[in-house]
Amino acid sequence: MFKYSQKPYGLCVTDDKITPKGENDNMKIIALMGSPKLSGNTARLLSQFVNGARAEGSEVDIINLQEQNIHPCDACDMCACGEKDFCVYNDSMRGIMKKIAEADAFVLATPVWWTGASSLTKLFLDRLYGYNTNKYFGGKSIYLITMLYDGRTYAHPLPGADIVGYVIQSVSDFAGMEFLGHLRGASSGGVLEDAKLLDKAYTEGKNFVRVMSHAK
Repeated sequence: MFKYSQKPYGLCVTDDKITPKGENDNMKIIALMGSPKLSGNTARLLSQFVNGARAEGSEVDIINLQEQNIHPCDACDMCACGEKDFCVYNDSMRGIMKKIAEADAFVLATPVWWTGASSLTKLFLDRLYGYNTNKYFGGKSIYLITMLYDGRTYAHPLPGADIVGYVIQSVSDFAGMEFLGHLRGASSGGVLEDAKLLDKAYTEGKNFVRVMSHAK
């Protein structure tokens, strides 16, 4: 039975997982930003992660889902549940999937809304139904960034970030990806006021590239 393993907040990088400088060059990462706020907390966390990955020599292409034209999946089954690797809608998904196919890894950043991923993120995930996901994602690594804004205090942590993690773990297992880590951000204000969290995102970007390079 599937069980979400609650991916750690940080990637553990030991000396034997650090690659010599220069060996990470030309590694391609696709970063999907699932928040409609292009200068919001989720975007800023992703930006820090990307800066860390680029500092390790990787090429990172950021795709803002807010700027894409992605039609909702109609469940028409013309794709035969991905077996035909074809969708009737000729929209931005075709270009996104082409970039993903050419990349070595994948980073997904989403705000947590109603204990789930954003509508933009869900729209993208639903449209994967029409593609042979193992062809595009198989053997690649994925990292998840979630950002929760809440000004209230609870006796127990809200489950939204872990629910999104459960979904991405399921997608990863189905598509043949390795889910390497999950950065759970939470703030009652602007993330720019949380230097520790921003530094963590930057370090995770660097570590993500190091771990992938070691695995190659």
